[in-house]
Amino acid sequence: MSSNSPVFRRLKQAVAPVIAFTVMAYFIFHSVEGDRGLLAYWSMQDRVNEITRVLEETTEKRKALEQHVVSLRATHLDPDLLDERARAMLNAAHPDDVIIFHHDGYSDVTLVTADQN
Repeated sequence: MSSNSPVFRRLKQAVAPVIAFTVMAYFIFHSVEGDRGLLAYWSMQDRVNEITRVLEETTEKRKALEQHVVSLRATHLDPDLLDERARAMLNAAHPDDVIIFHHDGYSDVTLVTADQN
């Protein structure tokens, strides 16, 4: 076959579009699948949203604990909170207190009140 045959002319004309298509396919694939592609971006955004949610929850817990600590300071002592903490630390109760034990393992136990005798 000579270089002037129609087959060779068609192949020469097809080389540039095939190379261009291959380069475009390479860049499109890596823009979606690569380390910095769309899928990585979306998963990173999900991770950022979850971390933001955890940060908000932690901030709320910290504010609640700070308020609790402020309530226990000597300059601003809340008598009810002091009584609650003292009873919890000493594992004690007043004789008039009603104590309700809550155990998750006894979900089938029914509550019996005093007037059902």
